[in-house]
Amino acid sequence: MESALNNPEMEEITPEYVIQLGKEWFESMVDTTPEEELFSLPRLEQRLEVSHRDGERDGEAKILTRLLKRRFSIVPDWANEEIAKADFSSLEAWSLRIFDAQSLDDVFSGKS
Repeated sequence: MESALNNPEMEEITPEYVIQLGKEWFESMVDTTPEEELFSLPRLEQRLEVSHRDGERDGEAKILTRLLKRRFSIVPDWANEEIAKADFSSLEAWSLRIFDAQSLDDVFSGKS
């Protein structure tokens, strides 16, 4: 099989060219990766699930920040730091506390 990288007739990058490069890269990775390492790689479904959870967490963090700005006008650095390191369930709980909280401290401490 002729490599897509060494094709002298190649004048432009086409979808077919990119697909062929991907196939060659994948075959090369499989050929050069030791078997024990190859079979220990996370499965695609697991990577997609983690990516989805991270995306949900990031979305919840953005919504919470917008709500805090709307309710309290300013979000101080300490609150942004708490949001950045929080898990999804904390972000969700804080988002719900906004409705009853009288201050930012109330949102993050759970006091209402």
